[in-house]
Amino acid sequence: MKIVLFIFLPILSFANPSWFYNLEPTNRNELIGYGIDKELVKAKQKATTSIVEFISVKIQSTLSISDSDVNGEINSNSSSKIKSEASAVLSGVKVLKSVKTDGKWYVAVKYDNSPLEKKFKKLLPKKLQNEKQNQYLKNTPLVKSLNSEIKKNLNYKIIRKDNLWQISYKDIFLPISQDNFYKLFSNTKSNTISIKANKREYKQNDKMYFKIHNKDAGYISILYVEHNGKVGVLLSNRKSDNFFNYPNGKDEDTFTIVNPYKGPIKELYIAIYSKTAIDLDEFESVSDDLLDKTNFNFHKLIAELNNIVFSSYVVKIKK
Repeated sequence: MKIVLFIFLPILSFANPSWFYNLEPTNRNELIGYGIDKELVKAKQKATTSIVEFISVKIQSTLSISDSDVNGEINSNSSSKIKSEASAVLSGVKVLKSVKTDGKWYVAVKYDNSPLEKKFKKLLPKKLQNEKQNQYLKNTPLVKSLNSEIKKNLNYKIIRKDNLWQISYKDIFLPISQDNFYKLFSNTKSNTISIKANKREYKQNDKMYFKIHNKDAGYISILYVEHNGKVGVLLSNRKSDNFFNYPNGKDEDTFTIVNPYKGPIKELYIAIYSKTAIDLDEFESVSDDLLDKTNFNFHKLIAELNNIVFSSYVVKIKK
């Protein structure tokens, strides 16, 4: 299947070169992007951007549970609609063809979009030893798949680099597509704490609440991870002896689901248990306008989960 990636431009008064938008990929994993500009550098950037937009995690965000339902009425003022746009830098892109015609540069670039596991394996040294893995990451579908392909357990890290989500190991960095990013969302259980939502799948205007069980008395916090890696604190350091619902439907606002996207999305909810109150200042509270572009903090949360007791729960939100 041929995939053509391009930047839409105003209608030009002259015809494009015959090869433009018509180059054939050499294999099914090769992506070709196209760009036009008066300057060669900008034409290359536009061609690369078309590939970035195809493979990267979508960053436009509308907080899906931010509408609060007070006495049966949705408070529209609480809806967070924050569009985050940033220029991403993608390594590994190669210029396929560049031609200047009538004062415009026409550029085609290519990118190897092979499965992440196979690309990683090619870049790794031959001799490897098993390493201790992050206690959250090791249970995710993505890292399990990497372990299976490479036959060794390596200490992978998830980072935010060049405005892209990337998985890294030492000096190797590979961007993560939306499909692979969802493979970082994992249902995990703990003997100490459990979190469960009232549904696995939601649709527009459904009500959401959580059931929390903790074996020992302590403090419970709930964090929320959007489909794009933004993190917010839903609940901070609530004392609990054993069990509670959140929100409780009485004196707490309920969550009403909204999904502004064209298709379904996934979200991750993490319950943290601690014997004493913990510092969550690194993560913003979920509110009207705080999950903006500064809150791509999933990598920081993953690092924190290596040292604390937690359980996680993945939900799907249909269109």
